[in-house]
Amino acid sequence: MLQSVYEWITPDHRDENDAQVEVLIQSVSEDLSLPKMLIRVVYDKGYQTREAMESFLQKEAIFHDPFLFHDMEKAVQRLSRAIEDYENILIYGDYDADGISSTTILYETLESMGANVQFYLPNRFDDGYGPNKDVYAYYIKQGVQLILTCDNGVAGHEAIAYAKSQGVDVIVTDHHEIGDSLPDAYAIVHPRHPEGHYPFGDLAGAGVALKVASALLGETPTDLLDVAAIGTVADLVSLTGENRVIVSLGLEQMRHTERLGLQTFFDKESISEHQIDERTIGFILGPRLNALGRLGDPNPGVRFLTSFDDLEVAELVDLLDEQNIARKGIVEDIATEAFALVDAESSLPNIIILGRPGWHEGVLGIVASRLVEKYHRPTIMLGYNPETASYKGSGRSVEGVDLFKVLQAGKAFAQKFGGHEMAAGMTVSEANFDAWRQALVDEMVQYAPILNRKTPLHIDSEIDLSAITLENVQALAPLKPFGTDNQQPLFLLKNLPIQQIQVIGKNKDTMKLTIAEGDIKASMIAFKSAETAEKLTTNAPVDVVVTLSINSWNGSQEPQAIIQDIRQDGPSVFDMRGMKERDQIMSVQNALYLFEENLYFNHFAELVPYNSLGLKTADIPDLLAGKEIGFVPESIVIFDIPLDIPSVKTLVAHFDVKNVYVYAYSAKNAFMVGKPTREDFAAVYKYMLGHGAIPLKGKEQALADYFKMPKLRLDVIVEVMIEAGLVQWHKNDLVTIPVTEKVDLLKTNTMEKWHLRIEGERFLRYNDVEKIKDYFFTGGK
Repeated sequence: MLQSVYEWITPDHRDENDAQVEVLIQSVSEDLSLPKMLIRVVYDKGYQTREAMESFLQKEAIFHDPFLFHDMEKAVQRLSRAIEDYENILIYGDYDADGISSTTILYETLESMGANVQFYLPNRFDDGYGPNKDVYAYYIKQGVQLILTCDNGVAGHEAIAYAKSQGVDVIVTDHHEIGDSLPDAYAIVHPRHPEGHYPFGDLAGAGVALKVASALLGETPTDLLDVAAIGTVADLVSLTGENRVIVSLGLEQMRHTERLGLQTFFDKESISEHQIDERTIGFILGPRLNALGRLGDPNPGVRFLTSFDDLEVAELVDLLDEQNIARKGIVEDIATEAFALVDAESSLPNIIILGRPGWHEGVLGIVASRLVEKYHRPTIMLGYNPETASYKGSGRSVEGVDLFKVLQAGKAFAQKFGGHEMAAGMTVSEANFDAWRQALVDEMVQYAPILNRKTPLHIDSEIDLSAITLENVQALAPLKPFGTDNQQPLFLLKNLPIQQIQVIGKNKDTMKLTIAEGDIKASMIAFKSAETAEKLTTNAPVDVVVTLSINSWNGSQEPQAIIQDIRQDGPSVFDMRGMKERDQIMSVQNALYLFEENLYFNHFAELVPYNSLGLKTADIPDLLAGKEIGFVPESIVIFDIPLDIPSVKTLVAHFDVKNVYVYAYSAKNAFMVGKPTREDFAAVYKYMLGHGAIPLKGKEQALADYFKMPKLRLDVIVEVMIEAGLVQWHKNDLVTIPVTEKVDLLKTNTMEKWHLRIEGERFLRYNDVEKIKDYFFTGGK
């Protein structure tokens, strides 16, 4: 049995008038000449009137009046006066992709209007996030007369107050959460300003910058939409409303961009014009821009987007790649260490909080996301700075747990913190760290029921295999761009018969399923799922949740289903016999790990996952008699070779487990060594009788070679003769003992165990999975 990773949530239409809904969907489908499958998805996304559906699908280019922002008129008048008087203007941005994009938009706008303008993006390590008093002081001393923030500012009370005291106005443009009070800035342009009336509150920093540019220029600057799209997608804001318009039009602009940096980047990455979409920003361009600020100086990002110098652009594109590669390496190193720390715990906490010296502050949010994905726990990753005796880092959460509210429980102990429901940053002194952590741990107790559930996966629609056609996939295009609050549609397909399971790709980490149902045959791909392929069997149907895309290859196109989650009912045997990585072997969740040899139990039982248990096979009778173990196992892992395999089969039935993992490690390889014969015993005993005391310790191999047998077979013969009283050890010598009665050496306990070991290895190590499965689950022998 292969369980789904996520909790599948399907649309609930029980309270609707199904007939009326079907009529509406059919009517809109006919009027727009679009498939019903598409209209159903749009309906389930919440667009449930004809007008809402048509507006969503036709992507009406609705740009709200920028002067609906609070203080927009005031900001424009002040900027216009600064341009006219040629005042020295500083744009103060942020170090992420949204900050880079916002700065670019304002810089190009003001420069095109003849302003005396420069920009500065803070270094996260030297300056921190948001307005920095020291940086403001430096630029004011250099003659700056007006500061314009973008993607930051609503929390910059101290720096902004300082600028005002020096006679320098600060105009804040921002989109982040507003705290208990606003700074005393000349003007604050924010889509959710408490005194404002802007109809769309989810703009990114780049979106706010675009609206400021629109207000200054008197029209929406279409040549800046590509940059606005970068910030909007990269900042993971809601891709609905005006953001959807910005990204849709911005991507179209990007496909024909005149920006030399983007042209050079796309050429280097072999991204053709028709391949550019929101994924290009989200997974290729955005991470590279973010890498600049994560590792150091983000200012080259603005030059990358604005420069028309061939040599400079080439160097900047190389820099983006170099920083991104470095960032990946750092992430991998920290993630590996963090995984090991969590796995070493005896139980999984409700919130994971890890802090270590030397952890790179700039990537801790990424690593936290990796841990959230693996453990389904809110995670806070912190780097410790001995110079300041403080911890600083980032946190990520799971659906249903408001991380910002959790952090408020430790407010009394934190130097500072900020963020929102799913992500946050914080700084905590070493002196207060333990109290702060305990406050968060205590707060998380109330969320235990949420954490014990699987992460929800919201499915858009259930379809049949026949619906996966090129026409239907192409028809989904009006739903794009995909992103936050407008996810790529997820489709559920049930009871699919697997014809073939393959592991493909350069790194052999992609699973490919071939599904055949009647006359319909389709392929489905699951990336980084080689382990899942090992857990599936071809003789049991599967349910899958997929996204649909088009696979273009050598000029041809075909529909392709990308598996997001999969489940298979019925029992399964998972073959671990070829695994060499300890982390893989010791990673089965909610399992009983069975050890025959004490040596293996003593060394490996403590390494099983927090929600699994290591036991000796000798303990099986106690379990069958009702001994409590504190949980109901979903799986059994056979670590080495049990001598009593039928008792393992009984245990499988007792707990009704659906998964048996077979590692079946054996250092002795009894099956290949074989069972000693009467002739083997006679030859060895005769030799010993003729040689008296034999200095055998450490020289067993030489004697085995003499008899032309494996050393392990000789070891068994010696153990049997010791048990039978024919020989005994005297220090390092093996001494023969005279006997008066005949002994049947083949019926000793040692020989019986050796025989069971041979049979166990034969069954578990040299049978195919189907025969093992038949034995444990269908009564086979």
